[in-house]
Amino acid sequence: MDRILSRIQKYILAKPGLSIHRFEMSLGMSNGTLHNALVKEKASISSSWLEKMVKVYPDVNPHWLVSGEGSMLRLPAKATSRLRKAPAVPFYDVEFEGGFDDMYSDTTVQTKDSISCAEIGEADMWCRIKGHSMEPTICSQDRIALRQLSDPLSQVRYGDIYAIVTNTGLRTVKRIEKGETEETWRLVPDNDEFQPKNIEKATVLHVFKVVAHMGLL
Repeated sequence: MDRILSRIQKYILAKPGLSIHRFEMSLGMSNGTLHNALVKEKASISSSWLEKMVKVYPDVNPHWLVSGEGSMLRLPAKATSRLRKAPAVPFYDVEFEGGFDDMYSDTTVQTKDSISCAEIGEADMWCRIKGHSMEPTICSQDRIALRQLSDPLSQVRYGDIYAIVTNTGLRTVKRIEKGETEETWRLVPDNDEFQPKNIEKATVLHVFKVVAHMGLL
C-alpha cells in the first residue's frame, strides 16, 4: 500500500467519529474513491487531494503526511510559538530533469522566488518536476522540496523518493531500491506504465531526498 495512503488511513482511524466514507464526503471525493485506493496494491492519491485534506483537517501535520517523519498532528499553538521562524528556501523555476543541476551549481544564478514552510522540515531548495513517471504520487509540474544528501551511499533509505543526477546526463526523480548487485541501485517509478532502471552507484553525482511536493496553486 502507498505510504501516504497508509498514513491517511491511520489519521482517519485516530480521529473520533471519522470514517473513510465521511472523509471522502468532507473532501468532495466520489463515494469509494479512497476505499478503492486502499484495497488496490500500489494505488495512490493525487497531490490535489492532499492539499485539500490539509485545509479541511488543519490539525494534521503536512510533513508527517508526505514523509512519515515527525508527529501525526501539528504541535499546539503554544509549542509552535517557541519554534524559530522557518527559513526561506530558494525556488528554482526550472524542471529537475532539464537544467536544474546547471542552475543549482551556478552561484551567480538568481532564484525566482523562495518558499517558507515550517511543516516541511529541512529542505535546501524547491524546483519543478516534469513527466508522468511518478504519478499519481507526484504529478507533472508539481513543485518538489529537495534536501541534498552529503553521503548518499550511507544515507539513502530504500523505498523513499529521491532526485538523482549522474555523470551520464541522467536527471530523474524515482524511488531508490536495492540493485541487483552491491554496485547498483534500482530506480523505480510509481506509474506502472514506466519501467524501472538500474544505474551504477559510481555514476551518481548528486542525490536529493524529496521531502515534500505540492501542486501549483
